[in-house]
Amino acid sequence: MTNFLLGLIAGCIIAGVVTISAARNPAVQSRLGLMPPAQAAAPATPMARTEPLLCPEVRAEPRVGRPEMLFSRNRLWSIAP
Repeated sequence: MTNFLLGLIAGCIIAGVVTISAARNPAVQSRLGLMPPAQAAAPATPMARTEPLLCPEVRAEPRVGRPEMLFSRNRLWSIAP
């Protein structure tokens, strides 16, 4: 009985995953009538940017991982209660 229930649950999960992945296919969507054929065949066009691309700002290196941070004697005691 337990094997039957586990197999049933596994089969339902597999069927659900296959159904969802098949429904995401544009050809299947147009066959099922979920999307008009013209919309399914047209690729998505990227939107044109209005502002120019800018380089990210150069930031100073963070001060993390220094030995004095790791081996400081008052590291744990400097936290305010």
